Amino acid sequence: MKWSIVAIKLRELIARNQFVLYLAVFGLAFFCYLWIQSTASLVDPDSFYHLKMVKLIAERGPILDFPWLQFTVLKNYYTDHHFLYHVAAIPFVSIMGDFVGFKYYTAFLAALFIVLCYWFFKKQKIKGAEFFTLILLFAPAFMFRISLTKATAFSLILLFLGIYFIFQKKYWPLFLVAFLYVWSYGGYFLILGMALIYVAADTIYLVLQKKFEDSRKIWQRLNNIIKNTVKYFFGKQHLKLLGIIALGLALGIVINPYFPKNLYFIWQQLVQIGLINYQGVVNVGGEWYPYRAWNLISDINLVALVGFIAYVIFIFSFKKQQTKLYFFLLTSVLFLILTLKSKRYVEYLVPNLVFFAAFSINFASANYNLSAVYHRIKNIAHLMKYLVMVILLYLGIVVIAVCIRNGMATKQAFNGGIGFQNFAGVSQYLKTNAQPGQIIMHTDWDDFPMLFYNNDRNYYIVGLDPTFMYNYNKDLYNLYADITTAKKKDNLYQAVKVTFKASYFIVNKDRAQLKKNLENDGGFVMVYEDGDCWLYQVK
Repeated sequence: MKWSIVAIKLRELIARNQFVLYLAVFGLAFFCYLWIQSTASLVDPDSFYHLKMVKLIAERGPILDFPWLQFTVLKNYYTDHHFLYHVAAIPFVSIMGDFVGFKYYTAFLAALFIVLCYWFFKKQKIKGAEFFTLILLFAPAFMFRISLTKATAFSLILLFLGIYFIFQKKYWPLFLVAFLYVWSYGGYFLILGMALIYVAADTIYLVLQKKFEDSRKIWQRLNNIIKNTVKYFFGKQHLKLLGIIALGLALGIVINPYFPKNLYFIWQQLVQIGLINYQGVVNVGGEWYPYRAWNLISDINLVALVGFIAYVIFIFSFKKQQTKLYFFLLTSVLFLILTLKSKRYVEYLVPNLVFFAAFSINFASANYNLSAVYHRIKNIAHLMKYLVMVILLYLGIVVIAVCIRNGMATKQAFNGGIGFQNFAGVSQYLKTNAQPGQIIMHTDWDDFPMLFYNNDRNYYIVGLDPTFMYNYNKDLYNLYADITTAKKKDNLYQAVKVTFKASYFIVNKDRAQLKKNLENDGGFVMVYEDGDCWLYQVK
């Protein structure tokens, strides 16, 4: 039997069993992400906070107040902006246990997003959907970010469902996505941003298709372009699209157990942390620092390559493009700029760039008849046919090899991390000896999630993001920073006991100078020590 007949039969079999194909894509993605998760540690400290919230919600219902961070704005204005993400994790954690269940939950969500993208490609009739899904799955930076035990995949699933409904003009499903987004992720205004970009893309498409009357006066042509741009942008369908999303977001904010406190939290989370970001003032998490251009190219490799090809195609045919291509051009450029500002946006850049590449390359294939070019080359000589086949085979091997290497590199990055038992010993001591509600001073703001996970009987100083403490009281934040970095060496007892009202002080083992400062001060007594830290009781 000829190979061409085998290929035809195989395609017919797959066409009749699409569910099996989707299941295979999910299985591959789930296996890869679960393999990455197979460590006895968590890479991101915030993962411990999310896991603790899952457990608290399962035991007590929604957590409406957050007294555990005494010197931050969260003490009075806490909002669980990941509420549905936490709720959806409860079955996994309840059945499989804390860490194993949470890791399975993370792998499941990540694989679900990959299948959603594959389904999206298929719905849009993208040729080579399997190829684009593969390079998305194995893009190193994206693979790392979506494998973190955080709400990354949950947000991406809602966002790309929203984009699909925007394309299809499915207004009520879009309304539901917008409403649920508010309850699931702090960056829920992304869905409104996507709608605005779609309106802009559709306006660009309509304006470029418009045939303006020839005029020698440039200002008249410019005036016509401006008038039509305004007319198309504020068209009935566009306003309906924006209105339905805005309504969904507004109701999600108001019909919310945290309303009206969540209004202040929006300002803190989206503006103060997400946009302004005090990375030059406070020691924020590494994800908020800029991505160097060359490191970004290296960390998304194949995606950067197909993205570059897509941009070249677009430049030479921008007037012929459709709204969807303009849309993904704009979103990929937007997230590229944001990623160069803060690394954390790479999780949005990569899928948008892959979708832009998929639409752009498919556009070129359809409009420039690449298959005809291939057949002409193949027919030039019998030898050329085999040369083309060898080149394609080589490229296929290279892509697979790069994907395997990317997976191995991501797995290696996850082999470190924070052990499950981090701060478990000192937390157990405090649960036994400290009084409920007593405040515990700790060395770093990102120690809080592990301490909180292990001991919720006591309260702490700062956590989740140092901006929450900086906005609560700048002077207190600076005092805390000076003490914990050992810059302040005198009157420590007065600061810790009176100003911060702390009964105990946890000092990490890498802070030998701070340990010496406390012992020289005379107001602190060591009561516990293990491999993680020293614990001092404040007299």
